[in-house]
Amino acid sequence: MSLYEVRQFNNFPELINSSVGCFGNSVAFSQKKGDAVVTYTYEQFKSAVISFGSALHKAGFAESRIAICAGNSIGWCISYMAGAVYCKTVVPIDKELTGENIISTVKKADAKVLITDAKTFDKLPEYEGLTVIGIDFENETVKPLSSFLDGIELLPMPVKEAGAPSVMLFTSGTTGKSKAVVLSQENICFDISAVMKIVKINHGERILSLLPLHHTYECSISFLCCFYAGVNICFGGGIRDIYKDFKLFSPHALVLVPLILKGLAAKFKKLPPLPDRLLRKRVLDFFGGNLRLVVCGAAPIEGDVLKEVSRFIPTIIQGYGLTECSPIALCNPDFDFAMDSVGKPLPQTQAKIINPDENGTGEICVKGEMVMVGYFDGEEIHDMRDDDGWFHTGDLGFCDKKGNYHITGRLKNVIVTPNGKNIYPEELELQLGEFKEITECMVFEGVDQRGSAAVWAKIVTKADADKVQKIIKKVNSKNAPYKAIKGFEICDELPKNTSLKIIRNK
Repeated sequence: MSLYEVRQFNNFPELINSSVGCFGNSVAFSQKKGDAVVTYTYEQFKSAVISFGSALHKAGFAESRIAICAGNSIGWCISYMAGAVYCKTVVPIDKELTGENIISTVKKADAKVLITDAKTFDKLPEYEGLTVIGIDFENETVKPLSSFLDGIELLPMPVKEAGAPSVMLFTSGTTGKSKAVVLSQENICFDISAVMKIVKINHGERILSLLPLHHTYECSISFLCCFYAGVNICFGGGIRDIYKDFKLFSPHALVLVPLILKGLAAKFKKLPPLPDRLLRKRVLDFFGGNLRLVVCGAAPIEGDVLKEVSRFIPTIIQGYGLTECSPIALCNPDFDFAMDSVGKPLPQTQAKIINPDENGTGEICVKGEMVMVGYFDGEEIHDMRDDDGWFHTGDLGFCDKKGNYHITGRLKNVIVTPNGKNIYPEELELQLGEFKEITECMVFEGVDQRGSAAVWAKIVTKADADKVQKIIKKVNSKNAPYKAIKGFEICDELPKNTSLKIIRNK
């Protein structure tokens, strides 16, 4: 397998200098503001990072954690990089949390600075001892980010000791209590470099950032990988303006989650019959005319959805990762991808299945320099690799004869029947999702009439209960009796976090 050539960089200062050296006056960022679009070149971004980082250092925050809680913007990216390079640690926080939860997370991280936007600031309770900087606003107590970007006393970008903590990320906690994951610049840069060896995106192309940047999947791919590659990273109005922004920015690439991709596939199916060439043109025009690459991850997706979308988009690839792996651990190369798989281990990394069952399904373990420094518990960082350097992901899957990995579920989600059989909810969810009547579903452990563990499903649909019952009967007929769905609930929606993953513990 021939890999793409990648420039050498081991930390954020080297990444910034390398990209500025290659793409200095090219546009790095474009952001919609009202009817205008604001742009930043690679040179301007570097200058802004140095100015803001120097100001934070001069203000006494070099040994402090810096939190960011705001919508996607150029200011978010400047703040992230300045905090990671010039301060102890940068802490991205989900802006959709309640004000009380945001402040609680700031306290858990022991952050001394919070960089936020007006909308988020308005819902925050008062908190003493916290310096607040406004990305897009100012008031009597809050200085705007722009006031820190014209500093006179500039400090060169410091290079931290290899492996030093630089980014702290609180996992979404979809199956339990959130954890503070600590990553080094080397973890993240290794992951960027590995992904760029198997996925090509070109200088001058555009990517439209749709998912929240506090999520490491979006941050690493749409921001950091694209910054490495000389791409124009575009920020629009988010999901609510997605169709307008397709026309405005005409992206060449998108990073999506299955829920968005499934919605798009449903739209495509409603198009009138046309010759394939005209149909592809109509769909590409919908995206602005240039779309050639979609990267999909963060949750399982039905194979028929990928096949439907792949009729119109030249390259659509799946990957797999988790925050603890910076985040990508497995990915399909764009020159050799399997539609039904999340791919192979990244270059210079390893993966294996442990404790496989009779079908070869077991826990996925990975090894490589993208694996986190460890979990932070408020006092110290705990390395979670085993004695041989393997990180146990907690996800279940198998590896086929071609070396491609397939995700079947989450270890914590496994339903164990009274006779000891294991049932993976995600497997049944994919089967249910193949029916057009079902918008969303979640399979979980309920109880049968005898009070024993049994399979149930929550289903979002406009169909009536009789139709749902017939669908479930069809799904049950395809599976072993012990996997049979015994009951269901029809609901209006399923709770999700801001990366559009279903929250299973609600």
